[in-house]
Amino acid sequence: MGKGSKSPATPDPYKTAAAEAQFNRLDTYSPSGSGQVYGYTDPKTGQFVQGVAPKGTQSAVSTVESPWEKQIREMLQPASTNLAGKLITDNITNMPEAARVQDRGNIAQTIFDRTYSMLQPGIEKANSTLLTNLQARGIPIGGDAFNETYGDQQRQTQDTLSRLAQDADIAAGQEQSRQFGLDSSARQQSMAELAAMMGGGYNPPSSTPSGSASNVNYSGLVGQQYQNELAQYNQQQQQKSSALGTVGSLAGGLLMKCTQNAKIIDGPLSTNMSAEVVTRLPLAVWRYKAGEEPEGFGGEQHVGPMAEHFHLLTGLGVSDKISVVDALGITLGALQNALLRLEVLERIISRERVM
Repeated sequence: MGKGSKSPATPDPYKTAAAEAQFNRLDTYSPSGSGQVYGYTDPKTGQFVQGVAPKGTQSAVSTVESPWEKQIREMLQPASTNLAGKLITDNITNMPEAARVQDRGNIAQTIFDRTYSMLQPGIEKANSTLLTNLQARGIPIGGDAFNETYGDQQRQTQDTLSRLAQDADIAAGQEQSRQFGLDSSARQQSMAELAAMMGGGYNPPSSTPSGSASNVNYSGLVGQQYQNELAQYNQQQQQKSSALGTVGSLAGGLLMKCTQNAKIIDGPLSTNMSAEVVTRLPLAVWRYKAGEEPEGFGGEQHVGPMAEHFHLLTGLGVSDKISVVDALGITLGALQNALLRLEVLERIISRERVM
């Protein structure tokens, strides 16, 4: 706290920020040896240095790796590199082509041919049986009866082949969809594996403990303390200014009102009475009670008499206030009495020396 006329010093921003950072940066240590430590980057070497960052340097944090974490990392990192290479080879170099809708005509023809090859022996056998029956019945080939009967069977055979072709086309569409789905799935799987590798990668195990804790608002505390000290200083300065103003006003009033032309003189002051008052007047070291101090005064100590005693011995003023003019007059009267006594004593001492 500033004393006298000196105001409290403004907090240094860098020191305040550095102190708050130091309070809130908790170095952490785990049983395994891992942790985090705070410090700064050495501007000359670029290396991490543990401790409070000097002015003009960059704060930094360093993660400490435990021995077992280091051992696992050194084993898994090459494996991660090899896995990434294999995924690239499998999923980029050998990535399936994008799925395309194939021509269903070829598929339908294949299905039709396969099914027809199974039906063809039955169709040929049915035609041969029909011819044998017609000949056995004596119906000549080319006759009306022959053409009508044989034509009916051929129409049935064509209807069967038409239905076979229609079914083959439907089955071709289903097979086409199935193949497209398989191709799409294979490419998507390849791309998913590649994306997982690119977005994930190797993550080393970590047992670093958490350094989270409630922040210490050191800058706020420093600022609040400075504001309190500044407010106290300003209050003291105001009290001093008020006290000086009061004294100045009182002194000005005494100077203005001490002329004889402004007074009615009732008689001379008895210096013996003044000396007796000063001799009998109790004096004390005291301070004003809270709420009782006059304007311009605080809780500081004072010396002097009580108004009750002064009024009782002099009859002047009132019992709770002492007039500065009366106190000064009694003091001067007592001082005159003391000087007169000294003068008398000096004369007595001088006669005794002559005799």
